[in-house]
Amino acid sequence: MLKKCTSITVVMSLIFTLGAASALANPIPDLDTKSKPAETPVNSPGKSETTSKHKRNEKLRADVEKLLSDAREGKVVLPERRQMKPAKSNNLSKGAKIAIGVGIAVVVIALIVKYQMNHFFDDFRLGN
Repeated sequence: MLKKCTSITVVMSLIFTLGAASALANPIPDLDTKSKPAETPVNSPGKSETTSKHKRNEKLRADVEKLLSDAREGKVVLPERRQMKPAKSNNLSKGAKIAIGVGIAVVVIALIVKYQMNHFFDDFRLGN
């Protein structure tokens, strides 16, 4: 009975684990079935909003073009390296981190084995 329940649990967990990736995946949209944006009538109240957005886009485009031309001419000064924050690191390589994790796991397992060996016969009453 225990083997049957365990095997069913393992099979179900595998199905849920492997099926979750495909269930959560985003489908690729078809280019032919894209929805077209609704066109607003000419006399709609939203007309002024579109013109202001258009003006802001043109201003942004002009600012970007000016920045690019300044960068090409060398007028833009990039910050020096010492002005930026240094990257923080604990100076341990990936292998060293793995070795530390494995070492901790070995110590914990050794403590469990030692405890089990010392207290294996605690429940038996031999000689009473």
